[in-house]
Amino acid sequence: MKKCLYVGSFNPITKAHENISKDLLDSNIIDFLYFLPVNSKKIDLVKIIDRINMINLIKNNKEEVLNIYDYSNDGLFNYNILEIINKDIKINYILMGSDLFLKFNTFNNYKDILNKYTLIIIKRNNSINDYINNNYQEYLDKIIIINKEYQGSSYLAKKELPNTKYLNIKVLDYILKNKLYK
Repeated sequence: MKKCLYVGSFNPITKAHENISKDLLDSNIIDFLYFLPVNSKKIDLVKIIDRINMINLIKNNKEEVLNIYDYSNDGLFNYNILEIINKDIKINYILMGSDLFLKFNTFNNYKDILNKYTLIIIKRNNSINDYINNNYQEYLDKIIIINKEYQGSSYLAKKELPNTKYLNIKVLDYILKNKLYK
């Protein structure tokens, strides 16, 4: 089974996140996807439990949500956490946007990640192909680029509350009911 770890803040989860997962599963690139909402030192986020609850509202039977606090005391993600998760569920793929991938070479153990996992990159930047060809030539077989454009972001979804086209209605209802992002 081809398992993928989708790491992000999911603050909140958007239709774009949902469609990315659906497209990867429908295309048989992956068989199962694990969402892993994580904390950030730079971004103010709602509680992990709220983000987990929102993902659970929209996930399907080929998706599961992991709680970062089962693996990390501070809710932050790093290579050691990835290795612990991998022991539990045997990950093949790691999914990320091209904006994050542009910083990938600053990650601790990024070469170990590339040697062990295949990265699925959601293209958000037109120059990502050139960037990969210029900087990751020896890892081209370990990187899959998804060229489809997905509209919306968590930032835009929050900015347009309560009227947003970027959120599943179940997620929007949860946000309004729990008075999140005020």
